[in-house]
Parts: sequence; structure tokens; C-alpha cells
Amino acid sequence: MRSPLFVVPLALAFIAATPPPPVKVPLLPQHGSKMSGTATLAHRMVKPPVVDVAIVLDGVFIPENRYPAGVYTGTCAKLSAEPAYELKPVVGGRSDTVVKVNPPKPGPYVIAVLNTAGTQTISCGALPMMRHAHER
Repeated sequence: MRSPLFVVPLALAFIAATPPPPVKVPLLPQHGSKMSGTATLAHRMVKPPVVDVAIVLDGVFIPENRYPAGVYTGTCAKLSAEPAYELKPVVGGRSDTVVKVNPPKPGPYVIAVLNTAGTQTISCGALPMMRHAHER
């Protein structure tokens, strides 16, 4: 029989390594677009931080078109010029990307899907403010 002193640290190590639950971010139409949807962020690993980002869009779009997507600093009204994290383009209403998170820049952050030319946001949602593992 194992002593309780051995089991407790093992349990605490498991809890500390357990990723947080997935976060769903509503993506709202922008600039007259009719595309809305959801982005789901799910931690694959806590250390180093690796996150699955899945985008599912509904609305009027051409299924074979490639719509650029990314995680940007700023707001839906004013994105940074370049994404902090580039995501795979949305094709057929879906995009799935595995992101290795670097030390984050100060937020806020949004997930944005752009028109096929990459010049205008067509769907966007604000990420909730989250504490990163190194801030706990």
C-alpha cells in the first residue's frame, strides 16, 4: 500500500498538468458580411503551451474559396497589421490549426477571418482575457 504522502504530490502534479476547458468565441459578421460562426480554442498541452484553434463559419460564402484567418492584437474594429498567430485559411466554412503559443504580447486579442484578398475583416470575435501559465 502506498503512503498518502506519495499519492498527494502525484495527484497535484496531475491537476497542475490538466489543461483548462475549451473556450468558445462567437465570431460575428463584419463590414456587411453575412458570415458568423464560432472559434473553439482547446489546450493540447500546457507546457509548452499548444492550442487547437477550430473555426466553423455559417452564412453566405463560396465553399472553395480560401479565407485568411488569424489571431490579432487589437479589437474587431482595429486589428493589428499582422496576425500574432496565423491560422490556416477557412475553406468550406472550416479551419483547424495547431498553435504553439509564444510568450504573448499584451492584448486584447481577436480571431478574425478576412475576405479572400485579405484586405477586410468579414467575421471576428474577441478572445476573453486569460492568464497564461507563466502568469499564475
